[in-house]
Amino acid sequence: MGLLYGILGLVAMIIIHEFGHFIAARMLGVEVIRFSIGFGPVLLKYKPKVTEYALSLIPLGGYVKMKGEEIDERDEADTEGAFFAQPVWKRMIIVFAGPFFNIASAIIFFAIAYSIGVPSLAPQIGKIQPNSAAYIAGIQPNDTIVAINGHKVKTWEEMSKIIKSNPNKTLILKIKRQNNIVTINAKPKGEERTDILGYKKYVGILGILPSGKTVQLKYNPVKGLMVGVQKTVYITKVTLIGIVRLIERAIPSNSVGGPIMIVDIASKAAQSGIAAFLMFAAIISINLGILNLLPIPILDGGHLMFFTIEAIRRKPVSEKVQENFQKFGMALLLALMLFAFMNDFKRYGVTKYIHNQVEEHIKK
Repeated sequence: MGLLYGILGLVAMIIIHEFGHFIAARMLGVEVIRFSIGFGPVLLKYKPKVTEYALSLIPLGGYVKMKGEEIDERDEADTEGAFFAQPVWKRMIIVFAGPFFNIASAIIFFAIAYSIGVPSLAPQIGKIQPNSAAYIAGIQPNDTIVAINGHKVKTWEEMSKIIKSNPNKTLILKIKRQNNIVTINAKPKGEERTDILGYKKYVGILGILPSGKTVQLKYNPVKGLMVGVQKTVYITKVTLIGIVRLIERAIPSNSVGGPIMIVDIASKAAQSGIAAFLMFAAIISINLGILNLLPIPILDGGHLMFFTIEAIRRKPVSEKVQENFQKFGMALLLALMLFAFMNDFKRYGVTKYIHNQVEEHIKK
């Protein structure tokens, strides 16, 4: 069941993307010929007026087909409602709407998740490393840090940020030990560590590990929406930096994952509850939106690049140049997809992945 949720989640993110193109095109007077869920042969279709709504055979996303969108389908004599005949600013809005919907939907997913309640590690200590700053200070297993230097902490993440940002500085820790509150002074040891983006940072280390206990972060809808915006901005920033660091080879290329990894993580998130699944869906939606904005021909970012050049030159890039760049973009995209699939196969192995899914199904 988790695998099904994973696939549905990935497909939903792509449909949201295409719906952004669809609604922007309709609002700006561009004729949408077909809005399809899935690719390939059409299984079911419904055409109330101008647009045909279809369900196609291959359920890996969807697409929006607009009048006059493809170069070889343009009829200069029939420009009414045609995409190519619109002012460049309208075309840019229609193309940008897809990635925008992905990123905007992430805010909603985060907001709903935090309204439901998101589990987060509690600032309770499980193990203490020998001869560490925590060991020297007298911190004990099962201690719960409730405040640092007068600032209350509810989660392990909040606690960790304060500790890491204060290397070699004495911190006043307010600790809940059984039914008592004790105060302990501890000085995190300054060490150089490499973060997930490959940057080396000098941070404070206490030498503690979490117990695994969790707390629920639950907010009202307004606060949840604010947190959703904050999380979306943060994930967007980290994703952009991550892409740059990947190009710089500061992050290993084998960390790149493809659809198999996405579906696998999504299925596990779904098993952890709706809030965890929504959190993961938000992250994937942001990544999908950003990747589509990369200036690679055939992606939305490639189209925006051509439209920007057109706006500056006050005339469109020649069809021949666009065709050649689209061929290059297609080849590059296929190469990236192949690379991601290869990483997935190395990470899971096709037979191993199928075996795990079958075994999980049998256990249920």
